[in-house]
Amino acid sequence: MTRAAVRWLAGVGILALAACGPAADPPALLLRGVQVIDGTGAPPTGPVTVIVRDGWIDGVVADSSVQPARGDRVIDLAGRTVIPGFVDLHVHFPPDSSVQDAMLHRLAEWGVTTVLNPGARVGSGVELRDRRAIGSPRIRTAGLILENAVGREGPLDWAVLVADSVDVREAVRAQVAQGVDFVKLYAGLGPDLVAAAVAEARSADVPVILHAGATGWRRAAELGVDMLVHAGYSSPMEELMDVPDPAPLSDPEWYAAYARAPEGRPFADVARTLMEREVVIVPTLSIMQAAAFADDLDLLASLRPELAPERDLPGWWGEGWERVHPQRGEVSGEEAALLKEVYWPALLDIHRAWWEAEVEMGVGTDVGNPWMTPGVSFHHELALYAEAGIPPLEVLAMATRNGGRALGLEEEIGVVAPGFRADLVVLTDDPSTDIAATRSIELVLVDGRVVVDRR
Repeated sequence: MTRAAVRWLAGVGILALAACGPAADPPALLLRGVQVIDGTGAPPTGPVTVIVRDGWIDGVVADSSVQPARGDRVIDLAGRTVIPGFVDLHVHFPPDSSVQDAMLHRLAEWGVTTVLNPGARVGSGVELRDRRAIGSPRIRTAGLILENAVGREGPLDWAVLVADSVDVREAVRAQVAQGVDFVKLYAGLGPDLVAAAVAEARSADVPVILHAGATGWRRAAELGVDMLVHAGYSSPMEELMDVPDPAPLSDPEWYAAYARAPEGRPFADVARTLMEREVVIVPTLSIMQAAAFADDLDLLASLRPELAPERDLPGWWGEGWERVHPQRGEVSGEEAALLKEVYWPALLDIHRAWWEAEVEMGVGTDVGNPWMTPGVSFHHELALYAEAGIPPLEVLAMATRNGGRALGLEEEIGVVAPGFRADLVVLTDDPSTDIAATRSIELVLVDGRVVVDRR
């Protein structure tokens, strides 16, 4: 239900009870003297007072026009900046509830107030979403990932194996019956199976996420996929290259063709299709960087493994920390150099080109995989978007408003404006000129409740 509908129903109730006397507004929390970056890409405004009442933003008004009422709580925040809570569109939770809770706590500490679990293990999807504690980040979730049974041996603890369109439709129906918010498809599914999944999910008004592979990005968009996740090695790269046949190219030639992709017709065709079909892409650049630079221990240390939950997961933050990332595999010395000198700059250029082509992008981290420490990796991800040349205000819009839109919550979260949920982050520094300021977190509010206070 939208905030406007809630207000209308409340008004009906007040009229019905008018004989009992006027209803008093609940006490407000007033964040006074702040600069506001609303999450839409607009420049900062202020100083203003953000009025929070009953978990929602009730007003964003000039300081001089606010007179606190009895019972209101006023927090003077002169010189601070208020932004919407962050939305991480790619967080995988393990089955262990103690690790789940630790991850959610760490995410909130870093200003992440909403997450999408795009592929849940048993006990970490609908079950975790529905037991959400007050003040914890809200969760939207898929169920187990759907993957092609061909070439896989089951059972798998992270996927449902499907062999044909009948299997696909049955699996989607079962997940819809469980109450999932999304259906997640994996790289082994070709266009016929993706089409079957989209058709079944669409009949229940459930959006579809794809980790592409056997089905490319352009074809996935044409089939009706709503969200595409991962970039670089975890997505079809050759469909972007403007070369007759990538197969015979040497490694240097292949990477050079990838670097030139934004200049060519294939890239323009894919970008136009994504934009026209309103497909959201979630690049997860941080894990792509960690995989490409797996021997750079300074980079890996910057992802703050010491802030991981105390109880390590095998192969996540434990003994595998200094090993080569499993998605990378073994590479030659020549290819390792190409990864750093050609592939990585190209990947950043391509994502600036997506933005310039008005392709919708959200921010996700792939937390739950090696080196992606909850919360920390989100801010690292934002820094990579800025490094690609995307302006800070646009990066913030991707991290907030775009996340809300991707989750179908565009009328509730991701924007600082009256009628939106009071998921807010208060910063001591200004991220409109330097995205690194997103780390200067002083307060975090979830549903109007202060859950982090570093004053």
